[in-house]
Amino acid sequence: MEEKLRDLIIAQLKIEPGQYSEELGAGDIPEWDSLAHMNLIMAVEKEFRITFDVADAVDLETVGDFQDALRRYQA
Repeated sequence: MEEKLRDLIIAQLKIEPGQYSEELGAGDIPEWDSLAHMNLIMAVEKEFRITFDVADAVDLETVGDFQDALRRYQA
């Protein structure tokens, strides 16, 4: 799951693999603006066949947040 998410985030944000980390968050890099954030949420939902609750989607601020949420939704 984590490798799939990693590849998806790198592709969606169009960043170099070296920029990827669990601490990377919205606003840390120019590529991760509000539109890219919404597109990333939708891409994760589609790829992993889940739908985030609104409260959970609001809390998705870092790569680590996405990882934690996916673990909860796939449990």
